[in-house]
Amino acid sequence: MSEQLRKHREKIQTLLSEPSVYPHQRDAARNTYQALQGETRAIIMAAEMQAGKSGVALATACYQRNSLSDEDICNPKYLRDTLYVMTMADTTLLAQAKEDLRRAGNVIVTNLVRFLADIEKHFRRQDPKLIIIDECHYGSGDTSVRYDALFDYLQTENTECRVVFISATPLSALLATEGDSLINRGIPTKLVFHRTSDDYFGVREMLAAGQVVNLEHNARNIQVKSDAQLQFIEHFNSYDGEGWGLVRVPAGTAMEAKKYLAQHCVSEENIFILGIKLTGVPEDEHTSIDDFKDEYKTAMEFGQKVIAITVAGCRAGINFGFDMKENLIATWDSTVSNIAAVVQANIGRACGYHTNRNAAHFTNLDATGAYGELLSYLEGTCSHQATGNIKGLRDKYNEICKRYEVKGLDVGAKVGKNGELRGKKKLNDAKTYLTDSYYAIPAKLDEPDFDFTTFTHDPLILNTINAIRNVYLKNLPISPKSSRSLRGYKWIKAHWVNGDTYNNPEKALALGTMWERAINLTSRIDDGEEVEFNLAVTPGGNEKTSDKEVAVKIFSVHNKSRRNAEKQVMTEEDVYDVCNWYKTDLDNTILLIFKRGKHCPVRSHEKESSAKIQIAKGNILEANHFQTVEEEV
Repeated sequence: MSEQLRKHREKIQTLLSEPSVYPHQRDAARNTYQALQGETRAIIMAAEMQAGKSGVALATACYQRNSLSDEDICNPKYLRDTLYVMTMADTTLLAQAKEDLRRAGNVIVTNLVRFLADIEKHFRRQDPKLIIIDECHYGSGDTSVRYDALFDYLQTENTECRVVFISATPLSALLATEGDSLINRGIPTKLVFHRTSDDYFGVREMLAAGQVVNLEHNARNIQVKSDAQLQFIEHFNSYDGEGWGLVRVPAGTAMEAKKYLAQHCVSEENIFILGIKLTGVPEDEHTSIDDFKDEYKTAMEFGQKVIAITVAGCRAGINFGFDMKENLIATWDSTVSNIAAVVQANIGRACGYHTNRNAAHFTNLDATGAYGELLSYLEGTCSHQATGNIKGLRDKYNEICKRYEVKGLDVGAKVGKNGELRGKKKLNDAKTYLTDSYYAIPAKLDEPDFDFTTFTHDPLILNTINAIRNVYLKNLPISPKSSRSLRGYKWIKAHWVNGDTYNNPEKALALGTMWERAINLTSRIDDGEEVEFNLAVTPGGNEKTSDKEVAVKIFSVHNKSRRNAEKQVMTEEDVYDVCNWYKTDLDNTILLIFKRGKHCPVRSHEKESSAKIQIAKGNILEANHFQTVEEEV
């Protein structure tokens, strides 16, 4: 063996034997790479939260490098042979990945936004032989369009390249192989599970130790009085010594949560809201991750407790490190949507290699239970070698979901009536229209024969008024209902505004409450601005703006929220406020009708052109409130 050859082979073995690469990570990487033999070109490597995916990626890259012939491994032309792709265009995460994989000289780190450009720049001598994709669950469901360019590249431009998907939510990884996917494109795909060491402490261990406390649907807001709320406060306050808590709250409620926790747990100066540009949070109340870590260190030195508040909708991928996990007292998570959202959030941050067996995690017990059972099944099925029985895995997932009565395992994945798991596609709503005009008209439900031509002679608006009135008047006397629909009127988009959606900041999300949205849209129209009709429609499900001719926000005392909210119906005074704002007759129901105007080809083209880039940047799944504008890629 030549000295040059020995040097290259020894470097690989040195990397694989470093203390930072654990035996279980080497095992997972070896099982993954060994499965990439024969016809198999793609492997999904499912790993638990905080199990050390970067170590697995490094080891996998080492195995790829070591597979080269003696002649090729000594040739600089063949050094760069692996591409590591991140699905989220977050510069902080990208920089961390580059640092983690820097020691493997054969790896180039990129993201889905610019991976083709980086291939052209860094792989001029040879095409990548292996592509590793981190957090592949971000490519599932209605955001799978992110993978289009990658799949095209693998299928048409680099047909010999192999690919490894890594995900902490294996169902998501599985979904990423369906629809317009590797499997359907004829690229054989298998799945392997990363079996951790006995030192790992994850969701299953927390469940077994009784550290997971269930949050009932009505008690997930920490400001709502409940047994869980009292238990959280008692557990946090009775903890002896320094430590910290992590609380995730609904969007728009961070300041209220801070005030409540300041009254019952620690002083306001020891409570920090993580993120930027958060609804209802003053600029001076925002705290970056790094600044919070500094505040945490100070508090630990002086024997104090601190609380970090995060907001639903923020990216959950925060690594607090070993020390913070050791001193974690409790977490509280308001997430209700799906398993992936739960395990990627607070409880997922507490997983990993530490000795903390006292922390309490207040979250969705069904979601964590189902996740734990999925992990156990995967560990027993494909932790030693990969499996190609994708259908069998899906059948098992369906059975577990049905038993736990979990309706959503992940974004884009829902369980149907018969328990079958299915993907969800969001329709393309890029075709943009302008708003022609709007009308604020009292419904006059108490006057069956009212002549609405006193307000308008537009037949479209008159037909809209008649259709909505018929829904209310078909069952007399009218009583508050939580479910109303306009059957047979596909051209109308109706928003039935109730007490919860009217002005509850918890339901506001990024667009604001229904009242805030109404004022915003009509004020802009009054100012002569060309307002998009799409903003008035805000289509959901299988709807498209192009199918709608009018959009109506119906403010009424007769609309009731399905949620057991503090305020389910609007009061008469609420509706009167709307009437007074628009200077119309006082009524208990008012129709705010937006009429569709002309098609705008310029804005439509802009949306079509930017859609894939925006999806790849990670703005579809969870908006990243932890990066500054300057940091965006």
